[in-house]
Amino acid sequence: MNDKSIILWLTRFAKPYILWLSVAFLSMIIVAYFELLIPYKIKEVVDGILLGEMNQELIEENAYAILGFIILIFIFSSLFSYILNISGQKIMFNIRQSLFGHIIKLPQSYFDSNDVGRITTRVTNDINALNEFYTNVLVQFSKDLLVVIGVVFLIISFNPLLGLIILGINIIVIILALLYRERLRRVYSKLRRTISQLNSFINESIRGISLLKLYNKEDLNYKRFSFYSTENYTANMDQMYTFAMFRPFIEFTTVFTAGVIIWIGSYQVIKMSMTIGELLAVLFYLRMMFKPILDLADKYNILQSALAASENLFNIVKVESESSGEKIFDGNFKSLVFENICFSYDDKDWVLKDFNLEIRKGESFVLIGSTGSGKTTILNLILGFYKPQKGKILIDGVPLESFNMQSIRNNFSVIMQDTPLFNNVPNKDDFHNIQDLKSIGEKQISNIKMMMNRPFQIIVLDEATSNLDLDLEKDVKDYLNKIRDKTSIVIAHRLNLIKDNDIIILLKDGKIQEKGVHSELIEKKGDYFKVFGLNQDFFKN
Repeated sequence: MNDKSIILWLTRFAKPYILWLSVAFLSMIIVAYFELLIPYKIKEVVDGILLGEMNQELIEENAYAILGFIILIFIFSSLFSYILNISGQKIMFNIRQSLFGHIIKLPQSYFDSNDVGRITTRVTNDINALNEFYTNVLVQFSKDLLVVIGVVFLIISFNPLLGLIILGINIIVIILALLYRERLRRVYSKLRRTISQLNSFINESIRGISLLKLYNKEDLNYKRFSFYSTENYTANMDQMYTFAMFRPFIEFTTVFTAGVIIWIGSYQVIKMSMTIGELLAVLFYLRMMFKPILDLADKYNILQSALAASENLFNIVKVESESSGEKIFDGNFKSLVFENICFSYDDKDWVLKDFNLEIRKGESFVLIGSTGSGKTTILNLILGFYKPQKGKILIDGVPLESFNMQSIRNNFSVIMQDTPLFNNVPNKDDFHNIQDLKSIGEKQISNIKMMMNRPFQIIVLDEATSNLDLDLEKDVKDYLNKIRDKTSIVIAHRLNLIKDNDIIILLKDGKIQEKGVHSELIEKKGDYFKVFGLNQDFFKN
């Protein structure tokens, strides 16, 4: 995506504040005007004194005028600085809100291929990098550009030769800046990437700190951290070296140009084709012109950082949101059918193969099988987190993709093995209870209670009792016995939640190996009989 498209996308968020930004821009024009007026006034005073046309009263009047210009510059500079910072923070807030709103609507496959640290970096660091773009570049850049144009115009009006010399030097600087831009963009892209990798690794390490200590992997983990940290250090050094080359060049150009102007200008003063006041004004204007150019170098630095960050954000924005139909699911259904479903997470290894299953309303299912047999995948497909590569999922004959997925999920009460802490706090009044939830089991109990108390048509327990003792697990089983009008799907390795009327489905290699109630499968003495026997032996011993 090119720079123009990125800048257009960024400015779109500034539209609600266009009035305030216009006031800031107008203030900057006023500041630029008075900044250009001060050297001109100094030129009039100097030439007036040398020509004997200035008396004490006129000198004081001009001094007060210059002081008034300085005060006005201070007032309007403060005004646009305040407006830009307030507007910038609001714009950043809107971008962050918009981006996160888009992220939570992305398909589950996106989160499978992008780690948490990278996404976190996009929402925090990359958006913060845009803040200076709005506060220091968007309008300030225009003001600096106006000053440069005004300076060139005034110098040419004083002395065309000096004006053309300065204009030629500026063209050379612009050409070098364009060459510098490409390297700076690559450096910033690398820097953003290393920040993302470092954040991702730190997040992963802290979340798994207990495992690192358990398996004595602290030293290995530290070596990996050193690698990512060194990559980030190298990227920062590249940025410093790259920027360190450009600014000294601008400063050298400033001094060199000033020397040329004094050399040529002094010769013209001697020939009386230029006044001393005009030469002083040109030197003042030269300083004013190269100060914005130095500022432009800084702004360009910020701009490149913002563009590099924006490219990262575009990689998220351009990802299509999770698709959803328009038909509303009200929870009333007769059957949910898997019809010849084939599904793979990576389009290579098939988790489900020609899978067929009918779930009728009010039935209770227990899905068992080894890890990777497809138990949780069935749930993911029902909830629309993924779409099968082949086959259809039908609700009363209507394809699942025809339904609004939010309405589907609203009728499910899903209790997972991993219990996020925020699921334990249904409303803001319960925030003080967070400190009371200490163990994983306590978090899981609270989560189960909350999810069972919400309205639902289908309840799913995906290894939800794995961290509970047998007494608490029995309470869950008793609860499931009471909700006979609801459909329940239990995914488990432990078979303690199996009831007499449960339809047991034994999965193997993405297919149904055995299906039936407990008594039927035990009499059959097949694979389920063996699994159940092993489970019983485990708890006895």
